[in-house]
Amino acid sequence: MRTRHRALTALAMASLVALPLAACSAETEEKPTEAATQEAPPSQDPADATPQERVDAYLDAFDAAAAKGWEDTSYNSEYLTPDLAEQADSVDAENRDSGATIEGERELSNWTVREQDETSVVIEFCQDTSKQRIMRDGQDGGEAEGLDVGKFTLTRDTADEPWLIAEKQFYPEGTTCAKHFA
Repeated sequence: MRTRHRALTALAMASLVALPLAACSAETEEKPTEAATQEAPPSQDPADATPQERVDAYLDAFDAAAAKGWEDTSYNSEYLTPDLAEQADSVDAENRDSGATIEGERELSNWTVREQDETSVVIEFCQDTSKQRIMRDGQDGGEAEGLDVGKFTLTRDTADEPWLIAEKQFYPEGTTCAKHFA
């Protein structure tokens, strides 16, 4: 059953995974330097949005595009660095050509900033996609994965520019949100 979930998730999460992340060990895991305790309302100006708001908005835009069969992928250039946007556009085109869509809600929690300076930030979070379903030609293709720990790196040239996602990674299978964020 787990293998089926992984295979189905590959389609849904392909645009979210840029490079595999090396397995974590207790010796190398960092303690959070700052954790978001409350979600702030989205900023009107993208340059004023926090890294968490940018990641959250990107994943919302991904889900909206996925629900419509990836007809419009312009969101990639709004939230991703140019190189990553180009890769994501390619994956989105494959998803569009496959006829798949994704329905349902994604839940994000455990927002944690691991490293941050004025032009770079590494943020981790737990995503629950268990309420999302992969659909193909109107038929239910199964549940999207479930719980994953994401690690995104965002960058910007100056404080007057919006954060752009430069790297998207998910920890290896078996990395649980409960243990990772304990």
